[in-house]
Amino acid sequence: MNRVFVYGTLKRGQRNYHFLRDAEFVGEFITRSVYSMYEFEDYPAVCLHGEHAIEGEIFLVTDHQFRMLDDLEWYPYFYQRIEIDTSYGDAWMYIVKADLCHGKKPIPGIWLQSMPAG
Repeated sequence: MNRVFVYGTLKRGQRNYHFLRDAEFVGEFITRSVYSMYEFEDYPAVCLHGEHAIEGEIFLVTDHQFRMLDDLEWYPYFYQRIEIDTSYGDAWMYIVKADLCHGKKPIPGIWLQSMPAG
């Protein structure tokens, strides 16, 4: 089993949460203030070397679910994974290289987007 920290479309109530529906929700978590978050069209991405804490959720996923998340996140071609220390133990977090964030709209550390009506 793997712990994964999610902060965008994979959070509960967001459009890609169905990928984690069968995963075990562990809890909410806020990272240290060492990241930057940016808006990439209709989803967020996090880069290292910033000044914001990132608010998100931690799930316990199987190896199969982890591979599905890797496919969704275009790992390792777009997103990279880093291991972060959380109050629930180490967890994987998807980030992008800083040069991909240039010109993107900064977000102060929490991404909130309502589900589309319908």
